[in-house]
Amino acid sequence: MKILVDIRHLANPHQSGVGQYTTELLRALFEIDHENEYVLFSSGTKTPPDLPFVRGGELASFPPYQGGIEGGLIDHIHLPTPNKFLNLRTFFFRHPTINWHVRDSIDLIFLPNLNITTLPKDIPTVLTLHDLSWKLYPEFYSLKMRTWHKATRAHELIQQSSAIITPSRSTKQDVNRLFSVDPERTHVVPHGVSPIFSPKMQAQDHGVRSRLKLPKKFALFVGTIEPRKNLIALVEGVKEYRGRTRDDLHLVLAGAWGWKSHDLRRRLWKRDTQGWIHQLSYVDPRDLPALYRSAAVTVWPSIYEGFGLPILESMASGTPVITSHTSSMSEVGGNAAIYIDPYNSRDIADALRGLLGSSTLQMQLKTLGLERAKTFTWQKAASETLKVFVNATR
Repeated sequence: MKILVDIRHLANPHQSGVGQYTTELLRALFEIDHENEYVLFSSGTKTPPDLPFVRGGELASFPPYQGGIEGGLIDHIHLPTPNKFLNLRTFFFRHPTINWHVRDSIDLIFLPNLNITTLPKDIPTVLTLHDLSWKLYPEFYSLKMRTWHKATRAHELIQQSSAIITPSRSTKQDVNRLFSVDPERTHVVPHGVSPIFSPKMQAQDHGVRSRLKLPKKFALFVGTIEPRKNLIALVEGVKEYRGRTRDDLHLVLAGAWGWKSHDLRRRLWKRDTQGWIHQLSYVDPRDLPALYRSAAVTVWPSIYEGFGLPILESMASGTPVITSHTSSMSEVGGNAAIYIDPYNSRDIADALRGLLGSSTLQMQLKTLGLERAKTFTWQKAASETLKVFVNATR
């Protein structure tokens, strides 16, 4: 079976959760799948991403031009056409179909995320929907982002897809409810957590702490800074905790500035946040394990998530987690996290006080978190995804 994979969203050098999902899943697929052929499709004027993957014990790196890997198991096709032009042509003329760019016989199309594309009617497609925040909470998105989502014609992609993958039962329920999808077509495949996240301190941890100028004791947030992440409530919660306990707990925000972040920027300019809030912007993924291990707690008070990978990464690093009780977060955290009402900053302060005031609770959550994180692997995700591929072509 020859599988076409749309990797156009990997052109951004600073990968978001979707980019991380695509990279880790493909890496795991290439490790376990020794029968199928994969064609990775990218486009744009920028040099395509250099994506090293292991396949059959050998390292394959995709060159920045149309070409393939010796043996034909993995091929990378890059279309050096500006993405704006390609998207406009696809949107207005609905031509060509994505497989047309490959000029080869394709048995299955895999879209790891929504994109502006036209699907052929005679080739089965598997689509991953990470969440429906753009549908449920459009107010959290900029006009540009709302326009892009509208341009993807998500409803048509969903209806045309032979199978849909979601990372959680919560997202599956949203998809089935909002798009009237047959539950039999929707498959829950949870994300995995990379083995680079572990509780064992490494020699480079001190260097990371020094380079990032991390405070001695801090609560950590990891993710793109956008309204859905609910960071103003987090700031108020940590501020209230500091005032009630006199504990000099700092807050570290590790993530690039996203859309509609002006309200948080204004909040951080105020004098009462000076000295104890640190905004690191985008953090190199190689530094994330040390960052998690250095934190006293990871706080993830998002209003809505399709999965919540930072919850897993923190648990795998041995760091306790406080997160929201909404959408999919409890599916990820299970009995190994403390849950709060994301709309209530006092709830965040109470959770911090209960956790940081009890070494017993900290150790209990660390133990439970490490055990839970072991059940989420990319190899397992790849195996389940491969089953969806096979069933979609029957």
